[in-house]
Amino acid sequence: MFKGVLQPLDEIEQWYDKPDPWNYESNRSDLVRRAKLLSVLPRKRYRRILDIGSGDGFITRRLPGDEVIGVDISNRAIQLAKDKFRDQSHLSFYPLSLFELPEAGWGQSFDLIVITGVLYPQYIAEGDQLAFTILDDLLVPGGHLVSVHIDEWYRFRFPYLTLHREYYSYREYSHHLEVYLK
Repeated sequence: MFKGVLQPLDEIEQWYDKPDPWNYESNRSDLVRRAKLLSVLPRKRYRRILDIGSGDGFITRRLPGDEVIGVDISNRAIQLAKDKFRDQSHLSFYPLSLFELPEAGWGQSFDLIVITGVLYPQYIAEGDQLAFTILDDLLVPGGHLVSVHIDEWYRFRFPYLTLHREYYSYREYSHHLEVYLK
């Protein structure tokens, strides 16, 4: 049972007082993480992609979709992404949490959902089942779901067909990368 505390939103917002607070753009582990994620995507044309936990768009901007939507709980991260990628009309960013996605009114319309660094107790508490229900409602039948998380903090498993599972070093942790087919 989760006995911790949800991370306060103002603490998350403070991270984005400066651009690229985690040094994703210059950190070798993050460049490898992004390359691994992109390399395991099934080769197909994606109509609509949802990137949950998009931050400032580090991964979002490289996702191969006709329309790519990034969402993050941080308003500052979303504003940074909007500023950086305003000239890329296929990208859009919204300040939403995972649990606010049903209110966005998108319905079951994404053929690829990428979720990175979100499915941890400090962000979703005991909301595992609700998180799955929301993601399942958004992903079309035959769609792909990619989950990338720090293995030591991650306890989530999806009841879809697993196409790929990989563990690799990430900073001082192990990363868990999974690709599913609904």
